[in-house]
Amino acid sequence: MKNKTPMPTLDEERALYADGYQFIAGVDEAGRGSIFGPVCVGMVVLPSQNLDDLVQELNEVRDSKKISRPKVYRLSEKIKEVAVSWGVGAASAQEVDKIRITAAVSEAGYRAYADLQNHTPLKIDYLLTDSRMNLSKLALPAKAIVKGDMLCLSIACAAILAKTQHDILVRQLAEQYDEVYQLQTNVGYGTAAHIYAVRKYGHTDHHRKTFILKARQLPLPE
Repeated sequence: MKNKTPMPTLDEERALYADGYQFIAGVDEAGRGSIFGPVCVGMVVLPSQNLDDLVQELNEVRDSKKISRPKVYRLSEKIKEVAVSWGVGAASAQEVDKIRITAAVSEAGYRAYADLQNHTPLKIDYLLTDSRMNLSKLALPAKAIVKGDMLCLSIACAAILAKTQHDILVRQLAEQYDEVYQLQTNVGYGTAAHIYAVRKYGHTDHHRKTFILKARQLPLPE
């Protein structure tokens, strides 16, 4: 069955290429709202040549929230093959509690930038980011796009890498704990069963304490 969700476009990238920019990085995060584990950021630089072929090669990419997790993981590998360079970064639950989520997302973004430079060093010209991303310390021109992962192909690709990395890290942490929290399936998000388990059994070292305080105020599932 065809995916009816519209494919993100290269409209933003094409306009920037026309203005002389070459290495444009899409940036997005995953795990902002989870109550367990890290927040992760992906960063992707797509090729600036043969754009019609690029669109065909990545024609299954969509907003990561609109496609199944197995497909997200498969697309993550495809994106890494196609990209000029890519990187992922994470900030732990402890960092989220210490500096709060907005700053933690930024820290994860700076780590994604460093990881990208480790893969293929590039002088990035421009950032296309999710609307809630602040990477001002990079001192690069940037545009924040509302619903960027739905509209912009570079951002959508970054979101897929971020989501894949987030799920990998959460599942690694989940191996330390009993399955009472169902972390292998909820990948850290505050499902009713997860919140119930926290209220019944308490939290782990990798739960976000600042988020758990809010979760404890929610009604228990029936």
